[in-house]
Order: sequence, then C-alpha cells, then structure tokens
Amino acid sequence: MISSLVLQLGAFTVFFAICTYVCIVADPDESPAARFFVGTIPSLIYSGVEHLFGKRIISKIEKFLDRSLQIAYLIVVLGSWSIVFAYGYPAIKKSRYISTNHQYAGYIVFIMCMSSWHYACQKSPGHITNRTLPLFDHYQYDNLLYTNRLCPTTKIRKLARSKYDRFSKKHVPRFDHFCGWLNQAIGEQNYRWFLLFLMVHVFMCFYGSWAVGRVLYGEVLEKNLLNATFFNAVTGAEVKADYFIIFHYLFMKYFQICGVFILMSVMSVVLGVFLMFHLYITSRNMTTNEFFKWQSFRRLHRKEKYKFEKAQAEGKISSDNGIGSKVESVSKQLSDVDIGCTGPMVAGPVQEGIQEYETIDPGLLPGNIYDNGIILNFYEIIFPLSYRGEAIERFNLSLNGGYGESNDEQNDHVHDHRPKPKSI
Repeated sequence: MISSLVLQLGAFTVFFAICTYVCIVADPDESPAARFFVGTIPSLIYSGVEHLFGKRIISKIEKFLDRSLQIAYLIVVLGSWSIVFAYGYPAIKKSRYISTNHQYAGYIVFIMCMSSWHYACQKSPGHITNRTLPLFDHYQYDNLLYTNRLCPTTKIRKLARSKYDRFSKKHVPRFDHFCGWLNQAIGEQNYRWFLLFLMVHVFMCFYGSWAVGRVLYGEVLEKNLLNATFFNAVTGAEVKADYFIIFHYLFMKYFQICGVFILMSVMSVVLGVFLMFHLYITSRNMTTNEFFKWQSFRRLHRKEKYKFEKAQAEGKISSDNGIGSKVESVSKQLSDVDIGCTGPMVAGPVQEGIQEYETIDPGLLPGNIYDNGIILNFYEIIFPLSYRGEAIERFNLSLNGGYGESNDEQNDHVHDHRPKPKSI
C-alpha cells in the first residue's frame, strides 16, 4: 500500500513538473514541446469546437471563459477558507501549540484577501483615447521597443510603453499584462493594486501554511508519533514510525486540513516566485511586456552579431561595414503580441516573419532608458505619473485647446509633443 502511494505521488510530481515546465517555464519560441502544448493543441481544439458548434455558440462560450479564472479563483479560495473555518478553527482551539488569537487573525487575513482581489478587479489600468492622450503622454520613445507611430487598431498615436489589449479592447498606458484571475488588464494606474493583491496572497499562503503546520506539528508532539508503532490495516504487521508514515496518518485523519496545507505550501512557492519577478522588473522599471520583448531583442541581437562576425571572419564584408548603431534593423523584427501572467500568449515564435537584412553590425546592446534607479522606479509605481500635477495640468490644458494633435500631426511621425522624463 505504501509503495503504491509513493509511486502515485512520484508520478503526480513528475507530471506536475513536466506540465509546469512545458506550459509556464519553457519558451514556445525555442521549445517545440511548449509550442505544441501551448499553441498547437489549443488552436486545434478551438477550430474543432468552432466548426462543430458555430461562431455564435463560440462567442457565448468566450464570454463565459473571460470570467472562468475569476470563478476558479473564488471556488479555490472560498473553498479553502471554508475548510479552514469548519475544520481548522476547531483544531486550533484544541491545540496547545498555537494561540487561539490566530482565529481572529485569520478573519483579518480573509478580509484582506478578498478585499485586495475585489479592489484589483475593479481598478482601471487607464485607457488612452484622443481625449486622454495628454494625460498619459509621459515617456520618450526609445526607438527600439517603441517608435512614434499610429496604433493600427485605435488609429491614434501609440504612446511609448502603451499597448492595445484585445481582451479588454482598450489601449492601455504602460501596459504590463492581462491578468485572467482579475479579468483585468494591468497598466499604469492599477499596477500598484496588482502588486498589493499579490503581496497579500503571498502573505496569506505563507501564514496559512505556518498556522496549519503548527496544528499538525502539535498533533505529532502530543501523541508522540515519532516513537509510535503503527499497524498495517491489510497484513496486521507492526510498522515503526517514520516521516512518511506519520504524514500518511495525519493526511488520513485530517484530510481536509492537510489538503489545504499542501495547496497553500505549493502556492506560497509559486506566488512567492511570481512576486519576486514583479518586484525585480519594477526595480528595473520594466513591464512584463517589456521584459519578454527585451528577451526577444537580446536573442535577435546575438543572432545578428554572430552573423556579422562570421561574415567578417570569412572576409565577405569589410570591418567598417555598417558603421554606427544598427539596432533598428533588429528591433523591426520584434512583434507586438498578447501578454498574459506567464508571458507571450502565442502559438509560435515571439518574432514576426523575419526579413532578410543585409549583414551589418548591430552595434552595442542598448540599455533601458526608463530605468531611473530602484527608489524612483518604485515611486513611479506607487504614485503613477498620470496622477501627478504635471500630467493633470497637461490634460486640463488640452481641454482648453492648448495641447493636442491634429490628424495631420498624428499621421506625421516626426512631430513629438512628449515631455522629457523628469526626476522626482
């Protein structure tokens, strides 16, 4: 029985690890397996269902699926808290190894959890329109990830760091990603609330894991399980206690609590890593969208550099060929794709169909012009630029006709109304 349980746990662990790697960690651009499972299979399923039921039914299904992750969140979180209230609290009351004050703390954490989720769902990322464009016009174009051009969807100037989000059908300033758990695009005005939501849930999982762990640990000490003798229910043979047998005993006796304990322990690690990633990109003043664009750009830059050095070594080009920075030829190969919590939501490579450029030196790898240092970068998130006096004054000025762009100016990509970034 024990060997069978070990085999099942081992198989589940391997399956979970493979799914995590293929669906989350692996880059679909480089991994055929990731591209097959993340892109090809969903596309085939979608095409088959559309062919079977028609576009009208598919449209209704899509509307439901838009909120499916929110529904899943409520089922998992409220279900877990229901188990904690129904089974965990009585266990805390009986245990001598954890204070009953944690029952009251649990209510506070529950309120924080649901409030942060609800607030993050409701807060808008900000929407760029012809009217609000001056309010969000803060950043210079780096002529690498962002160039001065029209948005092909909204037909207004595409501000630096902005992106049209096809899920919310809005043009979002400082676009980060679309979060299915919130059914909300994350951008300039709500990124701070997304970070708060993430921090609260990381704290909730760590705190919950510790509290339930104390209850279970108290059971081990109180009954001296480390020195106990167990009996095999099938053979009747005596079995000396070890960690696995004790875990099996606790899991069978406190099935609901142990299930929540395992879930919170796993999510503590997953959400903790996710939070660390967002704190890292915030410290560098990058968005999730920009982080993956930089990855693609570095990969393309290395490829172009290798081609140039190889051609140079073979004597096909002179050493002064393509003098000057040619990063534009590399940046033109980057595509603007949908970004979810775990990165680009595409079936194929992040790059668009790559054109054959002449072999030139792409130059030095440029830096991130939006990085103002850790303190100012975090300040920019906590106090978004569009809420500051300069942006509001610029917006009010536009309402009085003192700021704006004519259609001719929008179509002429030479005009630049953007203010230079200012330090705080």
